[in-house]
Amino acid sequence: MSDLTPREHPASTPIRFSELTGICAREGLTALAVLAPVPTELPAAGMDLLLADGIGDMGWLATTHAQRLDPCFLLPTARAVLVVALPYAPTTADGQLRRARYAAGKDYHNVLRPKLGRIGVALNTRYATPWLHRATTDSAPLNERSLARLAGLGWIGRNALVINPDAGSYHVLGTLLTEAPLAAHHAGHGADRCGACTACERRCPTAAIRERRIISERCISYLTIEHRGPIPRELAARFEGWWFGCDLCQEVCPWNRFAPPPGDPRLIGGDADQDLLAVTAERFDAHFAGRAVRRIGYERYRRNLLVALWSLGRHAECAPIQAEGLPLVLAQARELGLG
Repeated sequence: MSDLTPREHPASTPIRFSELTGICAREGLTALAVLAPVPTELPAAGMDLLLADGIGDMGWLATTHAQRLDPCFLLPTARAVLVVALPYAPTTADGQLRRARYAAGKDYHNVLRPKLGRIGVALNTRYATPWLHRATTDSAPLNERSLARLAGLGWIGRNALVINPDAGSYHVLGTLLTEAPLAAHHAGHGADRCGACTACERRCPTAAIRERRIISERCISYLTIEHRGPIPRELAARFEGWWFGCDLCQEVCPWNRFAPPPGDPRLIGGDADQDLLAVTAERFDAHFAGRAVRRIGYERYRRNLLVALWSLGRHAECAPIQAEGLPLVLAQARELGLG
């Protein structure tokens, strides 16, 4: 008999965590925890500091401030929240032009969110009950890092990422809010273990990590993904070839020596320099189909390549990008002092 055979389940009886782990394992999810009941209010201090420091072009963080502190906003009838961490590749197959590892393969939103949705369906099927559920990744107004910390998946490090002492920080987070009566399960971590280590702060080339928080408008990830205008020359000079996101604060984190292999083969990939530079406006959507890179659009993509090349001293290779005449690229070239 399949362990997904429908069975009766008293509404007041919590579903044991051991039963949930089997369902999650079929989706390749093994780093998980459950908060039950769902917290109705999360600490506001971190969000308040982020907004006070400046969020640049990420205005949605301010407009969804209240929602992000109330997980039940997304599903008021939720009785539990499953919090998961899906590891991505801790190594890279890139050239000198560098891209954050999480964006190597298929867009993780399109990998993790369907997994969580299928877990919700599997719970309903197994217990023959139409519980409502809501699967989220970071595209929804939900403070997943705070939930992950509360659930014991790790602590929030100096680089503002959730760090697990057994697996490091090369992972993406997701949640499943559900009416199913899941039993609470703490993953056993959460206490800060950064100690006196400041490796991430010292390695950040733009000094974006200060006093255990990220200054968004100095962060290479923000500047290459969310920022819509020219990147200031003073910061661009320190990019070290990054064109989409940045992993420097993770590369030096001692806990990432424990990073596991990727949890889904679709998250694996690589970008050779010559392939990136050969992508045209006509081929951009097809080349990056199904990948996170596509969301920045062609013009910001070319701006980012221009900055990355310039930061590496490969100035001669900037000319073909400038020759396209894209307004944002030309403005960036002027900012960098390129002829």
